[in-house]
Amino acid sequence: MMSLQPFSLPPRWLPWRLLLGGIIAAGVLLLSRHHDWQVKARASDFWARCGSSLLVLALGLLLALCLGVIVGLRARQMGPLMERFIALLGRALACVPVVVLAWGFISGWIGRLGWPVESLMSAQFPNNQVSWQVLLAHALWEFLAPALILALPFCGEMIHAVIVDGRSVLDLDFSLRARGVPKASRLWRHHLSQLLPLLRVRLQSLCLIAPVYLIIIEDALHFRGWGDWMAESLRAGDAPGIALGFASGGAMLALVCACLQLLPGRLKSAAVLVPTLAWQPWLLWALGVIALLPASSLLWLILWTSVLLSGSSGWHQAWNHIESELPVDAARVFGASELMIWRSHIAVLQFRMLAAWLCTVFAQTLLCIAAACALLPRLIDELSEPLANLYRPLAIASLQDAAQTLADPTALLQSGGTIALAVLCLIQVSRILQPRLS
Repeated sequence: MMSLQPFSLPPRWLPWRLLLGGIIAAGVLLLSRHHDWQVKARASDFWARCGSSLLVLALGLLLALCLGVIVGLRARQMGPLMERFIALLGRALACVPVVVLAWGFISGWIGRLGWPVESLMSAQFPNNQVSWQVLLAHALWEFLAPALILALPFCGEMIHAVIVDGRSVLDLDFSLRARGVPKASRLWRHHLSQLLPLLRVRLQSLCLIAPVYLIIIEDALHFRGWGDWMAESLRAGDAPGIALGFASGGAMLALVCACLQLLPGRLKSAAVLVPTLAWQPWLLWALGVIALLPASSLLWLILWTSVLLSGSSGWHQAWNHIESELPVDAARVFGASELMIWRSHIAVLQFRMLAAWLCTVFAQTLLCIAAACALLPRLIDELSEPLANLYRPLAIASLQDAAQTLADPTALLQSGGTIALAVLCLIQVSRILQPRLS
């Protein structure tokens, strides 16, 4: 979901900023609640859950990176038409609500095929044979199931990022071909080495939305991790638990982003205030605040504000780049007034940029509403009737709803497909409207 926004450079010392941001968010949340601050969780159990979720997140990001690079670079070899088509497919995969991917996997894997998922329906072996191979298989599949689901939307993001970012790096194909460098080496060594710094930034941006994805996936699979514990705290309105989730989530993101720094290549860090504010897990914080507030239509304003903040850095940098290329100085030299300069050179581009930004914000908001309704089904009642009917299949709040979805996932898939199509259309309109001078 983050790669649907314009590219944004991260601020300096990003891991430390994420850790500090999580601690500050937890402190503000606790100070705003005037009751017992005691957390109802054992320290050993909680940190074990954090370690499990951290492993799932690392596996999901690694799978997404590998698949995204392979598919994206293969698409480059197949020509521009196929490259654009595969980029569109990756963008479409990123637009599918993650709750649809999770429950679609459960419905197909367990409901239709009858195959096991360790956290929901364990595998049964004949004669109760227990060996180290069996225990290893249990443990591997317990972690691989949520990691594979997490990798699906991230893979769509990375395919799109590899293809789109590949157009912005320096094209050395002609000079390398003149030097006799083989085609495979030109693509998989030289081109990929230029892409790696951009892909590292894309992965770090995905980390900002990853906690919400983990909560939804682990809650659907009943995986005993940080996300499952956080889902229980959100539904119970447990302020100390949510605050602890903010702080521990910031620590996990800081650790993952620090490990991503090991990828070769460096980019200039952004040192302004806007990226510092934007590069935080605003959607996670918004869901925590919404879970603690009484029912009101103003809750969606909090979610919409988090979307605005998370995408502000990319749009700010995109506009600064466009503004720097406008012929403003030349117009002043020829005696044009400031009003004429604004009307002739700036106003049209500002309007197009604003329209593109709003389209992207609406697309992101649709996906965020899907995540919020999946975790907090009571929010369905705060939507208008058409939207409530669209999002209701995503709110699986009881065993009866789960059994009905497993028996017939048609309503879930139709709802997810409609949301994904609407989001994809808005994103495409945004890309058409967004001005590009170079």
